Amino acid sequence: MATCSLILDKRVKLKNDEYNLTVRIIDGKNQLYLNISRMTEKQFSYIFDKKNMEEKSLEFRHKCQENIKKVEKIVSEMGSFDRKYIKDRFFNKSNKIEKEILVVSLKLIDLFKQYKIENDHLSIRTKVHMKESRNVFTRDNPKINILEITPDFLKKNERRRLQKGISISSINSNFRDLRTVINYFMKKNKIIPSSYSYPFGKGGYSICEYFPKKQVLSNEEILKIINLKEFENPEQESARDIWELLYRCNGINFADLLRLRWDQRKGNCYIFFRKKTENTRKKLRQEIVVPVNEKVENIINKVGDSQSPFLLGFLKEGYTDENFDYMNRKMRKTINKSLKEISEHLDLSITLQLKTARDSYATVLKRSGVSIDKISEMLSHSNTTVTKHYLDSLDMETAFDINENLI
Repeated sequence: MATCSLILDKRVKLKNDEYNLTVRIIDGKNQLYLNISRMTEKQFSYIFDKKNMEEKSLEFRHKCQENIKKVEKIVSEMGSFDRKYIKDRFFNKSNKIEKEILVVSLKLIDLFKQYKIENDHLSIRTKVHMKESRNVFTRDNPKINILEITPDFLKKNERRRLQKGISISSINSNFRDLRTVINYFMKKNKIIPSSYSYPFGKGGYSICEYFPKKQVLSNEEILKIINLKEFENPEQESARDIWELLYRCNGINFADLLRLRWDQRKGNCYIFFRKKTENTRKKLRQEIVVPVNEKVENIINKVGDSQSPFLLGFLKEGYTDENFDYMNRKMRKTINKSLKEISEHLDLSITLQLKTARDSYATVLKRSGVSIDKISEMLSHSNTTVTKHYLDSLDMETAFDINENLI
């Protein structure tokens, strides 16, 4: 539970013997100081003397209490501790220009912007993806109005992008973002006129469920990766170790390994929640339980940073969403580059990437006869239907096996 208090911050002495008057936030090991004024020790003692009933002093003390209440409200509405989020909200920096817009137009570009403003809990990656989707629909016509978004418009958009070689998965993800914005301004913040003909669903455009078949590594190839002893450089060995750790830790995503903490170990297991489901699955959040067997322990001892609170040691305490997103993208790019070099060295059937660790984990379990229920639980899927679609999308090799029966 975070605590907020008003203090005279004497860590740094300013000019004229002044110090910063600050609201200090303490949340576990996290601390944040929000400067609201400057004064000397003498002024501080005088103004905040309870016996001082001078009108100006009372008014100033009241404003300070309002600031503390404001910070407490911001902190209570926050998920994980986020310094930038608190500062932006407290000093009213975030979306300052956009918030001056009192009336939102029906231009699609404005609706996307307003949706982001009104849903500031969205993750960095979601905000980036929403911006990409907005550009998809407004690039040719920045002034396009929501009333122009019809089933015919969506079908033409799909055909044009398919002809350009854009994958159906990417097209669908953009349509889902558009549908989210339309639903929000039709049902919650009712800006869109009730006369507007909803373009999705029955009688309109249907976003198809699409799970592309993917090639996966064979068991023999996975063994070649795990048993590899000779590397061209230390970066390749580190990349392979991290890939194997992901594979052996329930096929978790790299983002979850990146923020995994030493103190999340409970006995012979690591227990945590997926980052991916933090803002999407509120009621049915499922813990991931990763057993730490001898092989996992050996890799952790090899790649772990015991001097950091985080297992891999790439993050620092108090990181913001922006810090995390930057480090996640940076490390993924670096590691995937080394994994690609290993792929070429071992002549693998597909390019080795961090994400193939999850595919390999699920595929090996399926090949070994593990039930979908158990695989679903280990992958922390919301239900077995998701797992079935996921496994089906990986099962390109079955198609080859079937056709081997032909004469």
